[in-house]
Amino acid sequence: MTRVQILLSEHEDRALERLARTRGESKSSLVRRAVSLLFRVEAELDEPLLRLIGQAGRARTPRGARDHDRILARAKPPQRRR
Repeated sequence: MTRVQILLSEHEDRALERLARTRGESKSSLVRRAVSLLFRVEAELDEPLLRLIGQAGRARTPRGARDHDRILARAKPPQRRR
């Protein structure tokens, strides 16, 4: 492991200390987990298919997020090329 020094606000340090105490972990362990989570999120954002989300424009229904399966099931199937 490599030693890294960071600066946190007093509020962040107190909150991190409380969380570490609650979970029975060290503050360092929690910071390492947070960094690992950040890397995973960034890797997912770099997924090309995920970049397509929302590019089709606004949904025709205000409940698109809730009803997406039903909306997709009613969608017209794509035309096959001959």
